[in-house]
Amino acid sequence: MHDRIVRNIRLLSPEGWQAADLAIDQGRFSAIGKTDEAGREIIDGRGSLCFPGGVDLHVHFNEPGRTRWEGFSTGSLAAAAGGCTFAAEMPLNSIPSTTTVQALEEKLHSIGAKSHVDFALWGGLVPGNLESLQPLADEGVIAFKAFMSPSGTDDFINSDIATLKEGMKRIAPTGKFLALHAEDPAVLDPANRRLARRSNALDWEASRPVEAEISAIEIAIELAGETGCPIHIVHVSSAQALAPIAQAKAKGVDITCETCPHYLLLSIEDAERIGPDAKCAPPLRYRNSLATLWECLAAGEIDTIGSDHSPCPPEMKAGLSFFDSWGGISGLQHGLPLLWHRCANDPKSLFQLTRLSTLNPAKKVGLETKGSLKIGKDADFILVDSKTPPEKIELRDLLYKHSASAYCGMEQSLAVRQTWLRGNPIFENGAPSGDPTGKFYRLPSESPAPR
Repeated sequence: MHDRIVRNIRLLSPEGWQAADLAIDQGRFSAIGKTDEAGREIIDGRGSLCFPGGVDLHVHFNEPGRTRWEGFSTGSLAAAAGGCTFAAEMPLNSIPSTTTVQALEEKLHSIGAKSHVDFALWGGLVPGNLESLQPLADEGVIAFKAFMSPSGTDDFINSDIATLKEGMKRIAPTGKFLALHAEDPAVLDPANRRLARRSNALDWEASRPVEAEISAIEIAIELAGETGCPIHIVHVSSAQALAPIAQAKAKGVDITCETCPHYLLLSIEDAERIGPDAKCAPPLRYRNSLATLWECLAAGEIDTIGSDHSPCPPEMKAGLSFFDSWGGISGLQHGLPLLWHRCANDPKSLFQLTRLSTLNPAKKVGLETKGSLKIGKDADFILVDSKTPPEKIELRDLLYKHSASAYCGMEQSLAVRQTWLRGNPIFENGAPSGDPTGKFYRLPSESPAPR
């Protein structure tokens, strides 16, 4: 007899939706498909669509130090509401940044038992912390993050070429990889100087042209070839920036890349209408580039999707110009559901999209029990109901610490009804189901330092 059986759900395949049941024992899937077996508890899935729990490798919950911006309590709840059961927090925007083992320990102490979803933590590469890379890897950070251009805060300094090269030499033997915010300051500076004015969304896009991404990616690829360090280019904004990545893959460079829902859903023209809630870096691109980015996704040129959820207090956006406001989009709660909505009538595309936000990121960081609906995996899944007609996203729906999102006013037809983590519901009908139960996942180094 199974611990639990969730009956009457529908599972996605490239051909469409198929009726199924889920059996769960000791927090993991023990049977998948229609079954007449008994369970100690039977849950009626009511015909809901069932997705694997999302694995988001790119969130900023800003804990500790800037929990006034978000924090794990609200950020992880928004993750559960948005179809994610695992989140990895970036090393910056918290104080201190996660660039030493001591900072990692402070972060874990601050997070405590606040997380509604399972989580991991990134380590940072910055000038001056080379000796901390191996110890951080030994303590189980999932990977490392560096900025090639200024990060937006003085707490996390961008890395010069020498720092990147030496850091990559040290990261390579750990079995980890280096994720890069790839914008070349040598291109950004002249672009800024050419601007006659610096105020609106279109000016912001012109100040950070896609050529800055391309140049930085080419530099990173060269360094990866020299050092043997795997690299991951985060938040690629345009199909143009994917071209050198595809070429490097063809030559055998160990490189992967991520894009974000906002680059697939919003344009810089939309940002001009929305205002600073739609500011990010790299910026949103022009409307005609969205279709090309979707084509690249369909062609398999994108490896993962991450939200790059980067919130801030209202006073850092409201009433400010694009250049003076904080550069980050609060999108964790609705990014995936909006992408589901975009592909709702195309099972093949929806299946591929789902892999980019579940299985692929789980594999990227070695999360063997996450990312798919398979026997033996953690029973992390999302039950989704179709809404006819689609519903608009309203400010009152937001679960972030601050009610602001570039996605407000957009319509979604696939709404999260329940989120399950390791065989237990953690979110249902707009509210948490009980106290937070998220666990911290350490992913030890393949080459630990001698002790």
